[in-house]
Amino acid sequence: MSTIPEPAYGGAAPLAPSRPRRGQPRAATVTRLRVATHRNTLDAALAGGTERTRRPELALRADQLERPRHRRSLARTLRAFVDEASGPKPPVRATAIVISRAQIRAHADSVLALAARLDSQQPAGAAGIAIAQRLVTDALASPLYVSRDPKLLKALVDSAIAKMDADTTV
Repeated sequence: MSTIPEPAYGGAAPLAPSRPRRGQPRAATVTRLRVATHRNTLDAALAGGTERTRRPELALRADQLERPRHRRSLARTLRAFVDEASGPKPPVRATAIVISRAQIRAHADSVLALAARLDSQQPAGAAGIAIAQRLVTDALASPLYVSRDPKLLKALVDSAIAKMDADTTV
């Protein structure tokens, strides 16, 4: 009888290193790596209207953006922006990210409409989701972070919703 206690999860074997599955060509692994390292570029291309069929990386990234879990995550993030902008101003340096509170408050209804569209069960085109993704992740150019043209945020949100509705081919 062994004196070494068995782990609570039933003595499962350690995981083997990840390798391509049978029938899954090495090219698929390379495509996934390219998507992981070039997300921002691929998002910009999709947001700009590049067809997902032009490259396998674009098709894979579009599929990732269209996943319900990703859409819900984006919607939660947009709602959090509105909540933060609508609440009392935090003390100096209380947060690592500085948002454009005035712009977000001015267009809160539009941002919340985008969040609702992302949360809906309706199919949504990858181009529109990519615009929403870029709004959240591009801290150098997004009107959520940078105060510029006061109408830019509303224009981008409206464009995202329109492209989600227009490009619903899967």
